[in-house]
Amino acid sequence: MRIQGPKDTAPLAAGRRTEKTAGPGQSEAFSRLLTPEEPAAAAPARGTRPVASVNPLLTVDPIGEEQQRRRRNRQRADTILDHLDEIRHGLLLGAIPGEALLGLVDQLAVARETVSDPQLLEVLDEIDLRAQVELAKLEMEQAAQRGDG
Repeated sequence: MRIQGPKDTAPLAAGRRTEKTAGPGQSEAFSRLLTPEEPAAAAPARGTRPVASVNPLLTVDPIGEEQQRRRRNRQRADTILDHLDEIRHGLLLGAIPGEALLGLVDQLAVARETVSDPQLLEVLDEIDLRAQVELAKLEMEQAAQRGDG
């Protein structure tokens, strides 16, 4: 039994390979495309316009007030998320860092002043309440360790 592959492995016949040769008119047309044509006559120069004043351009605010407000809010949100991340790491290690709680409470107070969305305010209030509870627990724990309470 003989197994044949998908291709015949016999060498190609010499007559099978054909090269296209250009006719006499085709090579000339191709060589004409390669040679540059004579340059067209240059158009006469037109008069120049006076340069407009730059002062109006300098007074335009490139970043609008809305964009600046959004940037500040985004930075504030990033700071709040950083504090929450520190608290999460503290919970995993078994001790919540008091500095992160205080920083979070401060950032939430500032954020609350600029937020007008009621749903976002509700979320910020919930985070603030939980942070205040954790701060109270931390203060009670520290007072118990000192023997105050």
